[in-house]
Amino acid sequence: MRALVVFAKLRYMKNKKVRLSKSVIPERYNIFIKPDLKSFKYEAEETISLVLLKSVKEISLHSKSLIIESVEYFDGRKKHKANVRYDIDSETVIFSFRTKLPKGRGELGIKFNGLLEDRLNGFYRSSYEHEGKTRHIATTQFESTFARNAFPCFDEPSAKAIFDVTLMVEKGLHAISNTLPIAIQEHEGWEIVKFAPTPKMSTYLLAFIVGNFEFIEGKTKNNVLVRVFVTPGKKKQAEFALDVGIKALDFYEQYFDIKYPLPVLDMIAIPDFSAGAMENWGAITYRETSLLIDPDHSELSTKQRVALTISHELAHQWFGNLVTMDWWTDLWLNEGFASYIEYLALDHIFPSWKMWDQFVFGDLGVALSLDGLKNTHPIEIQVHHPREIDEIFDAVSYSKGSSIIRMLANYLGEKDFRNGLRHYLKKHAYGNAITEDLWRAFEKVSGKKVAPLMRTWTKQAGYPVISVETKDVKGNISLSQERFFSSPISRKVNKKKTLWKVPVSIFKSKNKTENILIEKTSSIIKPLKKGEWIKLNLNETGFYRVKYQHAFLEDLKEAIFRKKLDPKDRLGLISNAFALAQGGYIPTTDVLDLLESYKNEENYNVWVEISSGLSHLSRILENEPFRKDFEIYCRNIFSPMVKKVDWSKKPKESHTDSLLRSLILANAVKYKDEQAIARCRVLFKSLLKGKHVDPDIKSIVYAAVAGNGALDEYKKLRKIYKHAKLHEEKHRVARVLPLFKEPAIVSDVLKFFLSKEVRNQDTMLFLAISLSSRTSKHQTWKFIKQNWKYLANKFGYGGDTRARIARALEFFTTTKDADDISAFFKKNQAPGAERAIQQSLEQIRANVEWRKKDVEGIKGCIQ
Repeated sequence: MRALVVFAKLRYMKNKKVRLSKSVIPERYNIFIKPDLKSFKYEAEETISLVLLKSVKEISLHSKSLIIESVEYFDGRKKHKANVRYDIDSETVIFSFRTKLPKGRGELGIKFNGLLEDRLNGFYRSSYEHEGKTRHIATTQFESTFARNAFPCFDEPSAKAIFDVTLMVEKGLHAISNTLPIAIQEHEGWEIVKFAPTPKMSTYLLAFIVGNFEFIEGKTKNNVLVRVFVTPGKKKQAEFALDVGIKALDFYEQYFDIKYPLPVLDMIAIPDFSAGAMENWGAITYRETSLLIDPDHSELSTKQRVALTISHELAHQWFGNLVTMDWWTDLWLNEGFASYIEYLALDHIFPSWKMWDQFVFGDLGVALSLDGLKNTHPIEIQVHHPREIDEIFDAVSYSKGSSIIRMLANYLGEKDFRNGLRHYLKKHAYGNAITEDLWRAFEKVSGKKVAPLMRTWTKQAGYPVISVETKDVKGNISLSQERFFSSPISRKVNKKKTLWKVPVSIFKSKNKTENILIEKTSSIIKPLKKGEWIKLNLNETGFYRVKYQHAFLEDLKEAIFRKKLDPKDRLGLISNAFALAQGGYIPTTDVLDLLESYKNEENYNVWVEISSGLSHLSRILENEPFRKDFEIYCRNIFSPMVKKVDWSKKPKESHTDSLLRSLILANAVKYKDEQAIARCRVLFKSLLKGKHVDPDIKSIVYAAVAGNGALDEYKKLRKIYKHAKLHEEKHRVARVLPLFKEPAIVSDVLKFFLSKEVRNQDTMLFLAISLSSRTSKHQTWKFIKQNWKYLANKFGYGGDTRARIARALEFFTTTKDADDISAFFKKNQAPGAERAIQQSLEQIRANVEWRKKDVEGIKGCIQ
């Protein structure tokens, strides 16, 4: 149940009809657009080829913030003029005709115009500096429901059609759309660029972009032209993206056994972009930090993230574009699969990166964390109004979706899984599908009953915790399931008994593996032999947590210490331990005791999980008198590793070892290792003198300077931000500014985030980062409350922008904080972020309970 007052209006929206009539079918759009990059306006006209399944007197289309000048329908014999009226709430325009239009085919002609605003959705403007002047770009962002902001249309995924796009642009500017130009005509200093027809596709995948670009290009094995477009002067930064794009496209064609259907794939770096990237068919748009890599100044982690993003968007060219979900209820068919397949591609392209190990904390761990809340939602969830659609672009659709697909792939086996995907894509190519279509494809290929198994994972929220306990004197072992909750309060009030069909892998110390399917409350397995230990969820392929009886966990400690378990399993054990402690299933002292078994740990992915768990504990203890003692405890864990990883790269160092260095040094600085901080000060001075500093430790140097600096250091960091040409460098600086402790500096930081020096795309992100800082979060929250109306109006171009703020509120840790946040949002609307607010409130209260329950035990353990 949702308690926010703002839901009153949203419930009205839910009940209001926002879907278009199924009796009017679009087949083809012929769109002409003339954008003016000086006045920031555009003129346009379109002809939509329609099929009327019955005689109608009205035709409704989606339209928002557009001015309709004239409308005419031609039925093949007669032209019909229309009256126009707008329905603001349902984001539609209604064309009413004097007489009924006859059943059959016809053409709807519309003349309209719009504004190129800077709200980062629909058809909007972006800007950049070049040769001392501000230049502009006109670009698009249509997912989920923003095509209607650019042109009147049937803005629903199932309303697929072919698009013929013509752009009239000033001579000298590039015009880009989903396909290649087939004709260019000059007209009075302008160029009229006509593009080849698109495949049959959904409106949200259309793109048109106008600006002054440079590009580099290459070709795949099957002769597909791949290009990367950048603003002037950045071609060198596009080389990595081009290489990954070509290799990923080749991989997907082979893996799916379906050729990419277009002759070109463009990737375009946009200076102002709300998301990380958008999979427009054949014309993928990216935020600059998600596409461009400077060989000399980009971090290795950025390079990996860029490669993942490219692989994700290219996977969409099949999952999402070729086959599209029928409605947003099945968004996960797009995002969950792309979030899984991206790892397959990257593991193929960069096998030494150990991407599947990183999946365990990067996606599985993120999904388990969010889905452990009471205020989660099923993967398949009914949505209606655009405000609701915004809410499901979250870790459930992406990371839980990809995690249960990984679980299914392991259950079916690689061959049947791949062949099932191929069958699904070929059967539904250029059409739409629902979740059940995918299950049927896997069943046909594998012969297994996939649907009954997977429905328990997609149609109900949450996931199970499997308890491993000795059942009787004979030593038989009971495996029982119940829904896991990360909050003890949620667990206590939960009355619903939920069961899953759980594929469980059981690994024993003598390299024996057994696979079973738990379908009921519990199952029984045979006793262990003398000296044996047992580990469930081999390689962490299942979407569940495991709670071991104390004796079983004790037996696993030596296996952890001696690295007899795969890194994914060592990671899973400590991840489960922290989560079980938070949920009240085990005392936190058990976790700290288990940590002793990781003294010899050298694996990056395991250390990420240890770092994350200790960071969460540090947060809930931040107001305790013994906080400094816990800081020392953590410092003693990370400082010995500083000597192992050192500050400089070693010859032929592995990818993950380089990432490990950055992680360890960052934690050493965080927990006040004086030697590490002193080293960072020296490096900062070198950097100010123009000397090169390894980009992989630059963020750490900046964090050390900000966290232990004052006004002089602040001014120097602001100067670096101002003069940085690489957007990644600006991010590096902005992310650490909230670490300053002086309230006057923090106040200036917050004003800076709202200034013109910071791009609109970054403002809410930087404020969210500031909310995560112990030293600045309360000041930041006060600032946000004071400026909420301004923020909601200027940056409220999508629910995700508000959700960024809402998600960051989970970093608060007291009941007083939770009550204040709840009271604020009872009076102030946050459309598209309502569920995220409730999730953060639940997380805060779970932290309060965790602290109450275990604070004395933790204190006794670390002092």
